[in-house]
Amino acid sequence: MRRTVPVCFALGLALSPLAAQTASGPKPNIVFITSDDHRWDALGAAGNPAIHTPALDRLAAQGIYFRQATTHVSQCLPVRATLLTGLTAHQHGVWSHQNQRPDAARPDAFLNLPTVPGLLREAGYRTVLVGKWHLAADPWRSGFSEVRTWLPGGGAEYRDPQLARGNSRELAAVKGSAQQIFADDALRFLRSPAARERPFLLWLAFTAPHVPLEPNSPESEKLYAGKSNAELLPPGFPRDIQTNDWRHYYEAVSDLDRQVGRIVAALTETGLAESTVLVFLGDNGFMMGQRGIGKTLGEPGKVVPYEGSIRVPLILWSSGRKDLAGTSDLAASSLDVPATLVELAGIRPPATWHGRDLLGALRDPKKGLDDAFSEWADENNTRFGAFRLVRTPRHKLILWKDPAKPGELYDLSADPAEETNLYDRPEAREVRRDLEARLRAWMERTQDPARQWRAKAGSPD
Repeated sequence: MRRTVPVCFALGLALSPLAAQTASGPKPNIVFITSDDHRWDALGAAGNPAIHTPALDRLAAQGIYFRQATTHVSQCLPVRATLLTGLTAHQHGVWSHQNQRPDAARPDAFLNLPTVPGLLREAGYRTVLVGKWHLAADPWRSGFSEVRTWLPGGGAEYRDPQLARGNSRELAAVKGSAQQIFADDALRFLRSPAARERPFLLWLAFTAPHVPLEPNSPESEKLYAGKSNAELLPPGFPRDIQTNDWRHYYEAVSDLDRQVGRIVAALTETGLAESTVLVFLGDNGFMMGQRGIGKTLGEPGKVVPYEGSIRVPLILWSSGRKDLAGTSDLAASSLDVPATLVELAGIRPPATWHGRDLLGALRDPKKGLDDAFSEWADENNTRFGAFRLVRTPRHKLILWKDPAKPGELYDLSADPAEETNLYDRPEAREVRRDLEARLRAWMERTQDPARQWRAKAGSPD
């Protein structure tokens, strides 16, 4: 049985060898793996008995599983810019797929900004990219010393995808399954002499379970053959709504899981596991029909402030800490991942980064991760609308730019489906006041233009 442990104390003991190693000389290798449109509950470790994710479940059991993790911006393009630069969307200017600040849409957009691979490269790391990129900025101008098989755009076919190689955006068809192609190239690097010459960052970005959702491997197809959508719904998902294609979505996640398992096996076989930290993150979620959003293939299913869109899997693992097994309910965010990655390498994050070092916060409760913030910064998007939110493990407050849209406040413990808006309820007055103060303070710290949005009528202040 998986147990929840007092993780601050346990991690402080378990990380001491790594901390000593970082301070005294050899730095850990870092493998950073992202999935694409991966809901938080499409994971066995999240309590979903219908999905098969044995490799990720083992990582969650052996490492740190942040079960309250959220993404700072729930769309592929802007969140990748955040993971690269450590900045919020309103800071780096990649607001959405459709709209970017002009300087953020150039091939050299991040050339003069601190980036995760750039900082690690300056610290002596070999920085390697495999997989989905989806940014206008060229990866070789963004801190990567080696660009292998990669996807310049936002999506590709699951079978025989069009991919690029090296410092070029020229596409060519590559035979095989996209997830396996990316994993195969990552494995070639891990098994090469280059992986032992100096510490490395391997940035491995899969495209599953982003559309088109299929075709998937026969092994994954067999796992869900004959299962109806009703049988595959995660616990707590509404039973009376039109949903998207859970069977193929789960197949894609299971194919992804199999490739993650191959990466972990290679780290063990090559003797790299003891000196490597693996970080797994879903870039954003997908609503799969909740609130009428993302009901069908190809329909927008994210960029909204609700749990299915912003909550994601986040796991940190290293075989050097086999004594550590537990979960964390801290309010971790994808915005915290860049700071965590550079801190692992013994580098102090730039002052412009507002993310927190997850491992440092777990070691020291005084640092605290009791809230996280998400945003949709594209104010030209009229379909869903710009918003800001603050989320704690228990509550979420959502404020919209459109003054006609009411604020929203949910008690996530009592109402995980976010069906009862407490924003104007007298009994929620103190919670609302606290969360609005946190959000205002966050906007000031990050110089967020949303601090100029008109205050809602009926504010408890």
